[in-house]
Amino acid sequence: MNQSARELTIYYCGHEKCAPGHFFGPAVRKHYLLHVILKGKGIYRIADKEYRLSTGEAFLIKPQEVTYYQADDKDPWEYAWVAFSGNEAERLVYEYRKEETGYSYRFINGSQWREIILELVNAFYSTAHNMDEMRGYLYLLFSRFPGNTKESDLYEKSYLEQAETYIRHNYSYPIQISDVARFIGIDRTYLYRIFMKHKGVSPKCYLTQYRVFEAKRLLEDTSLSITETALSCGFHDASVFCKCFQKAEGESPLRHRKQYHEADKRM
Repeated sequence: MNQSARELTIYYCGHEKCAPGHFFGPAVRKHYLLHVILKGKGIYRIADKEYRLSTGEAFLIKPQEVTYYQADDKDPWEYAWVAFSGNEAERLVYEYRKEETGYSYRFINGSQWREIILELVNAFYSTAHNMDEMRGYLYLLFSRFPGNTKESDLYEKSYLEQAETYIRHNYSYPIQISDVARFIGIDRTYLYRIFMKHKGVSPKCYLTQYRVFEAKRLLEDTSLSITETALSCGFHDASVFCKCFQKAEGESPLRHRKQYHEADKRM
């Protein structure tokens, strides 16, 4: 078992439209279990606390704690759930907890949380059964909770810095975004969210932009051919390089080199 699997493992997922009064428990679970309420309402009970929950909320079941939950008689809830565990799971739960012993969550503005949990369930039952993809959806789901944003930002900025460093040192090789994520130790979807939040672009776009940036330097400071420049900056052929350069700079690589040297002579 690899390190990421030990840190965050997803065991099962599901989706159910409950009948009126449908209940489960009192019972204990071996793993963390998160239920996301897609519509309707119900109650969740643990020890001496009872939560009345509805659309846009979620409730967390922690390992080895006795819990009970029941759908409303008139407006029974429809929910999706995911069971998970590991050291990273504990960090997620701690980071985004509502309170020290919080068991209920309300999603922040927007409805993307619905799509995320359903995509997670679909990924679990797909033939590919990609664990990295599922972890990514779980990260995205937790990011929709109003958690401890200061601590979250510290983690994210650290991951971002590592990703940028890796790209700066490896852009000339045929690397993929999966290589960047693997080097850091997180999944691609989580890396995507970090870049979109802090840079406003996807990791793939950032990598392309950096390659174009380095290509400009080579065009200006060396006599390398277009093909040599492309290959030196991680583009697999000159035509792909020219298209990317044109899109980013609004001119072809040859035109950029010509204009740069003409301007340099006039100075």
